[in-house]
Amino acid sequence: MSAPVHMVELREVVMQFEERKILDGVSLIVEPQERLVIMGQSGSGKSTILRLILGIRQPTSGNIFFKQFEITRLSRRKLQQVRRQIGMVHQYSALLSSLNVRDNIALPLEELTDKSPDEIEKIVDQKLEIVGMTEAKNLMPSELSGGMKKRVSLARALTLDPELILFDEPIAGLDPVIASVIDELIIRLTEESKITSIIVTHEMESAFRIATRMAMLYRGEIIEDAPPDQFRQSQNPVVAQFLSGSTEGPILEGSQDAIATK
Repeated sequence: MSAPVHMVELREVVMQFEERKILDGVSLIVEPQERLVIMGQSGSGKSTILRLILGIRQPTSGNIFFKQFEITRLSRRKLQQVRRQIGMVHQYSALLSSLNVRDNIALPLEELTDKSPDEIEKIVDQKLEIVGMTEAKNLMPSELSGGMKKRVSLARALTLDPELILFDEPIAGLDPVIASVIDELIIRLTEESKITSIIVTHEMESAFRIATRMAMLYRGEIIEDAPPDQFRQSQNPVVAQFLSGSTEGPILEGSQDAIATK
């Protein structure tokens, strides 16, 4: 019998910029249909993990797998093919300001597939309906609120029917009510479409709402990896301090180095 294939696996991944180690031997497994939330302080390497999975960055050492593909060893052409199975929702939506909503969503289909204009139109309409943005089809990004931009960005990430979606701070800059709406949308879409997702956030309420599993990065290492209920009860003093928001604890004790290097 062959070993089961994980959706994503990082093995002893090191990422170093000059003297600074962003990731220091990170190992992580994401199973199909999980919603893994990665937490940590700003600059801890959370978004770097997403870029490594996409193959946008190369690790200093270690191995990164998406299903059976080792991302770090793929040719450019093969990597482009594999990326079609991965959707990305960027922190600030990353919509092209010169294109309307319809054209932003159609772009991956036009550039990466040989679908006919009619097929593309049908897919665009379908994805807009899924995220509740049908009425916004002809609007420009400048006419959209923050929450609407997130929805359009999510619709675009869904266009190629990916198996994995990466979310970089999906509710950054949104008010609490709209943030809850986006969280619920992420949960519903991933469950209905059986999509695996990795969500980078430091928004505590959102993290516990979305996650089926949570991991915390601290000083380049995963210091906790558990389902939300267990994560909340963590005995690790760093995790406990991060969850409580207390100024007392190990995080601030080491912060002078962080301040000095900024």
